[in-house]
Amino acid sequence: MPAIEVSAPDVESAIAQGLQQLNLIRAEVKIEVLDEGNRGVLGIGAKPARVRLTPFAELEMQQTAAPAAAPPPVADAVPPAVAAEGSPPAAPQTIESSAVAPPPPEEAVAPKIEGEELALTLVRDILRRMGMKRYDVKAHSVVPTNGDEEPSIWIDVTLGNRHDEEMMLSHQREGLNALQTVVQTMWSHQTRSSLRVNVDVNGYRRRRERQLINMARRLADKVVASGKPITLEPMPANERRIVHMALRDRPGVLTESFGEGTSRKVQIKPKQ
Repeated sequence: MPAIEVSAPDVESAIAQGLQQLNLIRAEVKIEVLDEGNRGVLGIGAKPARVRLTPFAELEMQQTAAPAAAPPPVADAVPPAVAAEGSPPAAPQTIESSAVAPPPPEEAVAPKIEGEELALTLVRDILRRMGMKRYDVKAHSVVPTNGDEEPSIWIDVTLGNRHDEEMMLSHQREGLNALQTVVQTMWSHQTRSSLRVNVDVNGYRRRRERQLINMARRLADKVVASGKPITLEPMPANERRIVHMALRDRPGVLTESFGEGTSRKVQIKPKQ
């Protein structure tokens, strides 16, 4: 998430607008006042304040980023062949990549879980029904190395069309969350299994998970240093879970969720 510059009548208003645009809290960003502005006299000569907000996660990525080879182009969906008269049309196909995205350090690739192919089929079918033309889908099974959780299936979707990506990831990731819910529900119903199926689009969930873990650790340090609790912005259940898991073994703090529905949030508190 890149830095943004915001203008408003005063500094605090500019900061508030910037935080809303980034969907972050003040503790998650570096704030630079570029211009304090001037209210003028009776509005004459007024000059807006300007601030730059840079997410700490972005600063960390800049510090650790290394040159990487360009990813291979996303293959177009192969158009169905022309069927002979009276025969059913061929189903759309996609060219699948044989490469598997590496799991994060706390996870290890697990033996293929029964039902992985079903999850792939469900995602492909939904994308096709949504009218998406350029996509690549691959799957792998992972098991957390801490041994406290069950293995899960990750479905990584790469969309080659900017419009499709925006449709899936805009408006609080409503498209991605809906896809996740539908796939999980259908997969669980057909397999009678309680294992998790995680659907990711263009690496968003992986990046967001890293951001949340780093943010949680930074805020935990602040809670320990100040002795005062910090309340995060409202989050969906899967993101609250990431924060809880990131700090469950952190000495000196504890976490709890409170609130109802979409207003539910996590609070990091000093351990008494």
